[in-house]
Amino acid sequence: MASILSTLRLLPRSDLAELIHVLDCGGRMDDTEDAATLATRVLWDLRRLLGLEAAPEAQLERHLLRQVANALGVDYDPEMDASGLTDRLRGFISDTIVEDLRPFIQVAVCMGWADGCLKPEEIGVVDAALSRLKLLKRRRSELLQLCSSPLGPEDLANTLRALRGDEQKVWSLLAFGWGVALSDLRTHPLEIEVFHRLASYLGVDPSRADQLRLLVTRRFEDSFGAPQDPAVLPSSASRALAKATMGAISAAELDSYLQVKTGLKALSLLVSSPLNVQEPQSSIDVVEDVLGRDGWVGAPTLLAGTLFLRRVARDPLAQKLLVTALLCLERGR
Repeated sequence: MASILSTLRLLPRSDLAELIHVLDCGGRMDDTEDAATLATRVLWDLRRLLGLEAAPEAQLERHLLRQVANALGVDYDPEMDASGLTDRLRGFISDTIVEDLRPFIQVAVCMGWADGCLKPEEIGVVDAALSRLKLLKRRRSELLQLCSSPLGPEDLANTLRALRGDEQKVWSLLAFGWGVALSDLRTHPLEIEVFHRLASYLGVDPSRADQLRLLVTRRFEDSFGAPQDPAVLPSSASRALAKATMGAISAAELDSYLQVKTGLKALSLLVSSPLNVQEPQSSIDVVEDVLGRDGWVGAPTLLAGTLFLRRVARDPLAQKLLVTALLCLERGR
């Protein structure tokens, strides 16, 4: 695995320019400076921020990684070298993200089993969403294993009640779950019943839950090209197209959630913005203020974001080092 600093030297000019802006160590950036020159500037800025102007590069990298690990509360052996710290940090981030995603898969499984049978199309929606994410295959398999056993709404009651108040996550959970129900082109009354029970655990009243359900249904029908007809048994071709369509929509929904929750671009903009995240609940508002509802242009989904920014919200140096380390982890995969 490439080291953090060796990856930094290979970053494209656009990433390096963003890092210079985030590190904010003074000095203007000339449009004629190439990537190699900008990488040298970033390394020098990191040395000044960490007070290691004359230290060997191995010491600089190890110190940077230890600072980030300490800020995030990662347990590690103090004797670890930079390579060990990189592995430990990557594992911690992967674990955190998988745990954040687990309720999505649980809700999807619950909706899939609502009519008594989890169909291949419904598993396909879950797999399509996970395939959009930069998770290691082992972690994707771990989440997909949740599809092997039935889950009832009551099994998720405590998990979902704990998520009340996180509007972004509540919306995305329910939208993702209903997308699974739509993927086989047959809406069963039990699926609506289960959907309402899940919504109630999340603190969403029936009328608002139905509004969300109809919105997801309309999005699916617009993309699929025709409304569902419960009286007509769908053909295999229609079912395959429906699975692909709903898989793409659900993947986009999950992707959208993660872009707000864990997007690298969002983290960079938050750190470099004059708006600061002082309280965890304000982070989504800040993202919206910086990006605008329609201003998202895409970014790597994982290994960064407000999930971790919240832990270092009152430490500007940790924020800057976090962006640097996570960008290099992301690009070095």
